[in-house]
Amino acid sequence: MKHLFLLLLLPAILQAQSPRLVLSTATTDESYLRAVYVLNHYLVQITGTPPETLRSDKKLRARPLIYVGPNPALKKYGLSVPAHLPDDAVYLQGRDNVFVVAGGGSNGPEYAACALLELLGCRQYSPVDSFIPRIPDLRLPDYPARLDTPAFPYRELWYQPATDVDWARWHRLKTRPEKKAEWGLFVHTFHSLCSTEMYFSEHPEYFSWNGAQYSPAQLCLSNDTVKQIVIESLRERMASNPGAQYWSVSQNDNYDYCRCARCAASDQRYGSPAGTLLAFVNDVAAAFPDKTISTLAYQYTRRAPRGIRPARNVSVCLCSIECNRGLPIAEGCPDFARDVAEWSALTDNLMIWDYVVQFRSYLSPFPNWHTLQPNLQLFQQHRVRMIFEQGSGSDRSELCDMRAYLLAKLMWNPQANVDSILNDFGQGYYGEAWPAVQAYVHELTENMLAGDKQLTIYNIPQNEPFLSFEYLPGYISSVNAGRELIKPDSVLENHLGAILVNLLFAMSENLKNDSIRLPQMMRDTANLAHSMAVFVEACDRVGFRNLHENGYSPQQYALDYMAYIRKTIAVSGSRSSAVTLRHPASPTYAGGRAEELTNRRIGETDYRFNWLGFEGQDMVATTSVTGDSVRIVRVSFLQDQQSWVFFPEAVQIEISNDGVNFQTVHREQIVLKPEGKKAVHTVAVDLGAARPARYVRITAVNAKVCPNWHGCNGNPCWIFADEIVVL
Repeated sequence: MKHLFLLLLLPAILQAQSPRLVLSTATTDESYLRAVYVLNHYLVQITGTPPETLRSDKKLRARPLIYVGPNPALKKYGLSVPAHLPDDAVYLQGRDNVFVVAGGGSNGPEYAACALLELLGCRQYSPVDSFIPRIPDLRLPDYPARLDTPAFPYRELWYQPATDVDWARWHRLKTRPEKKAEWGLFVHTFHSLCSTEMYFSEHPEYFSWNGAQYSPAQLCLSNDTVKQIVIESLRERMASNPGAQYWSVSQNDNYDYCRCARCAASDQRYGSPAGTLLAFVNDVAAAFPDKTISTLAYQYTRRAPRGIRPARNVSVCLCSIECNRGLPIAEGCPDFARDVAEWSALTDNLMIWDYVVQFRSYLSPFPNWHTLQPNLQLFQQHRVRMIFEQGSGSDRSELCDMRAYLLAKLMWNPQANVDSILNDFGQGYYGEAWPAVQAYVHELTENMLAGDKQLTIYNIPQNEPFLSFEYLPGYISSVNAGRELIKPDSVLENHLGAILVNLLFAMSENLKNDSIRLPQMMRDTANLAHSMAVFVEACDRVGFRNLHENGYSPQQYALDYMAYIRKTIAVSGSRSSAVTLRHPASPTYAGGRAEELTNRRIGETDYRFNWLGFEGQDMVATTSVTGDSVRIVRVSFLQDQQSWVFFPEAVQIEISNDGVNFQTVHREQIVLKPEGKKAVHTVAVDLGAARPARYVRITAVNAKVCPNWHGCNGNPCWIFADEIVVL
């Protein structure tokens, strides 16, 4: 049957020849010249022969012919190009070994050239993984006239593959140079437009009144002087960058908005702080009618206001940061679906900032595949014009090539067949191992959905039920089964190796919680150090440079992991036991369980794991002691000022024989000062000799509110405490 098929194709093969590119004599458009360049670049690799580029085909009889752009000669072949093509539109038509590619705007012609190349079998899976078929005698396909326009006119994908200009153009996305040219300022710009350094000391009234004091966190949007400062600051910036179209006038990245009497009255009038923001931005936009002023609907401004609309030249960027990624937005985050509907009713100039990666752990498996299409369909349904999908930026992350490939296709057409896209990618990128990878992704997703269906963009593997030891060995077996199917190939090995690195990272993190396996690691630190070295080498081989958005290298992770084990060994002999709390801890972290303070597990620099949190109140914890004496007492506290987590102002350590009468054995004052980095501070006392005691009480004095120098001063702050060690 195979040979019969080739015989049937023989007449077509015999008449096929190397293609010629025909560009109209009237065409000087740079976009069509780029399209010719792209076609030349790929066709010479496909056919082995450089294609001719002609300005006329009057004396031409041989085919195949590829017309690049409109041309009067198309009529004789029964082909045509519409008189008007929308921006980015792709137009293709082919008949009898003659083809025409055309497009709208500055990018459409190049997009059309890439679309034809995809029809011929070319693929760009990632910036370094592509497929170009070898067809010495190329015959162009018959193709009915088709005009293809994007669902979203603005499509930006902040993912490592899309940072490559050629890959982004192939997949019809905004490139980084285009973004830089179009945007003068991009989000969280209040600080740069009316800076704290310049104005706060002399004019605190320009900034947020939080009910107790002025805070430099945000601007007072009812202050007319602030408005004029912002307008003049923009005017200066626009003069130095006149080509930029988009200028962001948007809140800083915190919750401390102004609650002065005028702003509060405005918020009440509009039903949301978004109304006060929008009134301010509309006035700024009126000063620049030829520019687009962008602002955020983010966190406290997410809910659409009433009684006000964005001005014609105002673009609103609605952000989905709080949403559960375990379910489509319409099901898992109905309040955000409501916000999309309400904002789209107010403006046709709506942008969605969506989040599609695990920001706390770039390597952690993140099964959100089933949500990508319905979310984009929701945005399309509400006539959203601009999409910004935020992945891991210039860093590689879990399955980033596959997720970027799928997102690029869906951002162009949310109705596309997801299975077809993933199969097309998987067969080319993973080869014979694709069914095993496909099974792994399916199993991962099903286990997540069988649990609590919660998937947040800031979490750690220890907190994800679908990444427990119940499932991890099965995932690894599935991927290893795929490895057995591939022939020796370093590229495919690395593609599968990246998945195994993701799973090994999840396993390493879960070991910190495992009461059986953790002691085994503590007894064999030499083997653990070797495993960490292998992990670092594997990350380097497959391209994982950072483990989360703040730039945390695998090398530093390995060092910190070994330090964690050493600290865990050091506390393993602690004699602290049952704990009682005078004030309950927040149930958000470690379930508020007091025993987190004596479970022999060390907190690192992430308050989500092995820390007990207290918001706006002191910690008074009393632990009983195994035995009847105490010599050393230690307790640790976390600082993460960006998240409103501070060291306590003072820590007192007391001991007692009866649990009623306590004697102070140590008291330490801690000076709170601005520090950007996360840190752990241990308060310790060595009594020199064992002293009779059966109870230890730790009192940590919370500052109650963020300090005056902090961007969110006056708001309730946190203290986080960890292991109370008694020796």
